Amino acid sequence: MPFSLVINNARLSNGDTVHIGCEKKRIKSVSSKVLEGKQVIDARGRWLMPGIIDVHTHIRDMELAHKEDWGSASASAAKGGITTVCDMPNTRPATFDFDGLQAKRQAAGKSMVNYGFNFGVTENNHDVLKKVTGINAFKMFMAESSAGYVVENSDVIRRVMEISAQRGIPLMVHSELQSCVEESHARYAHNMDNHHLLRHRNCAIRATERLLQIQRETGGRLYIAHVSTREEMELIQQARQKGQTVYCEVTPHHLFLDHSIAQTAGHFAKVNPPLREKTDNDALQQAVADGIVDTIGTDHAPHTLDEKARPYPEAPSGFPGLETSLALMYRLVREKRISKTTLEKLMCAHPARIFNIKDRGEIRPGYYADLILIDENESWRVEPETFLTRAKYSPFSGMRLTGRVVTTVINGAVVWHNNVLNPVKGMPLEYR
Repeated sequence: MPFSLVINNARLSNGDTVHIGCEKKRIKSVSSKVLEGKQVIDARGRWLMPGIIDVHTHIRDMELAHKEDWGSASASAAKGGITTVCDMPNTRPATFDFDGLQAKRQAAGKSMVNYGFNFGVTENNHDVLKKVTGINAFKMFMAESSAGYVVENSDVIRRVMEISAQRGIPLMVHSELQSCVEESHARYAHNMDNHHLLRHRNCAIRATERLLQIQRETGGRLYIAHVSTREEMELIQQARQKGQTVYCEVTPHHLFLDHSIAQTAGHFAKVNPPLREKTDNDALQQAVADGIVDTIGTDHAPHTLDEKARPYPEAPSGFPGLETSLALMYRLVREKRISKTTLEKLMCAHPARIFNIKDRGEIRPGYYADLILIDENESWRVEPETFLTRAKYSPFSGMRLTGRVVTTVINGAVVWHNNVLNPVKGMPLEYR
């Protein structure tokens, strides 16, 4: 009996040629022999990679649908090879209570890719954190970043980490101290050139020090999002050497851009935490190569062009990243800093393991058929006007990248193939 979908002549990251048979949303066979199917794709030796899991996205929708909705964001993700996205809680309505979570679930029903939800932490929703189910992580903002809720109090953080330890749910943290940011705002002129000073690196370092201290006391499953400084990475490495369980994520923009890009990109480069120094880029890239970094998150954060054109204090922070992240990370493979297998771990297997995501992140029989084919030789220029996201801008605009997603398969259905989008319905994530 033929499979519902077959991908023949694909090449794995280890160099092996395989033929994949899919049936009922899952991988049924990983074979050394050519297979037959109702729908057959000839990979022609292209790299077959598990679908990317991006646990750090801002999809917007609902009252912020003018910026982005689940339809446009998931189309953008599929084009970029991202088969799973996990949305942040700072939406309208926010995902800080059961009603907000239900509204988010309903909105996500139109997603073409698989989806999960990071549930927000406030100073007084601990009872909800003890009961809420079907979520990817708890998410805490230690500084204002369109969040609406800032948690900086050590006693509150300790209580949340204790709940994280008890429930086995990771606590994902935006690690900048709000009080420190406010001190910096009183010290520097408010303009784009000073954005990295207005949210000074010390604000991130001090927040991470506090988090690591509390994690050591509680045993919580700490995940530090978008690490931006050399010093934070050193602190994380030292904590691990002492036996602490702490995970960390970096973004492509913190790996490859420094704050000087603002001279040409302007507010398109405004993001929190800010772009730092070239020495931080180098240190973070080395941390990726050394295996200190666990995951890659895009922090996809779309806004309208009109919003980004406002004066600096009113221009929102963030930019899209779903369609550029894989090709940017592939730079490290081309430069022989990391292997393709390591890249797959960073973008696929590790997110699934850390966040307890069931049956995704690897190419193996029984797992969901989330798969992408990559043309490693295709060179292309970042042209935001061609993005499928509604946010038609990028600090990477004009950059030439190599490596493009040719095919994206989600739950055994071909969603993106040869620059054609074939809308399907994604699935809510299941957790172990």
